[in-house]
Amino acid sequence: MRIIDALLWGEQELKLAQVDNPRWDADLLLGHILSLRREQLYLKREDLLDRDQLLAYQQLIAKRAAREPLQYLLKCQEFMGLEFYVDERVLIPRADSELLVEKVLELKKEFPVVEAEKNCEGPLIADVCTGSGALAISIAYYWPQAKVVGTDLSPLALEVARYNGKRLGVEVDWRQGDFLAPIRGQAWDIIVCNPPYVSWAEYQELAPEIAKEPRMAFLGGEDGLAFYRQLAQEARSLLKENGKVLVEIGWLQGEAVTELFRKQGFFTQTLQDLGGRDRVILAR
Repeated sequence: MRIIDALLWGEQELKLAQVDNPRWDADLLLGHILSLRREQLYLKREDLLDRDQLLAYQQLIAKRAAREPLQYLLKCQEFMGLEFYVDERVLIPRADSELLVEKVLELKKEFPVVEAEKNCEGPLIADVCTGSGALAISIAYYWPQAKVVGTDLSPLALEVARYNGKRLGVEVDWRQGDFLAPIRGQAWDIIVCNPPYVSWAEYQELAPEIAKEPRMAFLGGEDGLAFYRQLAQEARSLLKENGKVLVEIGWLQGEAVTELFRKQGFFTQTLQDLGGRDRVILAR
């Protein structure tokens, strides 16, 4: 089969399965099989696929039609200009979460590096619920003076995070444990968290692809606020005097999460994503 015919077939199969952007996905999957960029596929559109290539492509199309996330099939997701390995062990990093990293990096100005002091240490930063390690690794990559710790309940997720850290040449202290347990007993400059924040009712309404990702990465209790509630209650005992918490939130949770931190004596700021929706809470 010619490349162009395979692309048209793949697009049609995905369209019948009601997959969004079927042509885009078909192109990327075939490009993955052939190790070609999308534009190269069309320059070689008359070339023939051999039997093994066609079979591998058909298998990927079948998985995508069954709503397997594209990123799991490609084994990668771009985040903060870095390429992360992802599979079914971890939540797929979303572009919305880049705002969380950007706001952490804006805090650099509060931690000036004194060049004359060779032993001057940067801030101590914890990324709780790290998953693939996207947040922790991105922070460490762009803020090399910082000492970054990434934690997760899932040892399988931490396997992926460690692999990503090695691939990208970044040092992160990975710790396994239940939510805040791995960071208790230390005083932190910054705690970052993209916790599970979806209620069960909301979870049942999400796209079919979501069901292929780890459920524990989404469900945040009956009202979606369970992890924020615990973090707000414990944050004061975990932070240094001028410490800060930055959390990602669901776009309708701004008021509720703000109130949780204000009750604990924090000053808060709500930050919007590119779509103008509440996305990050900064609590001081």
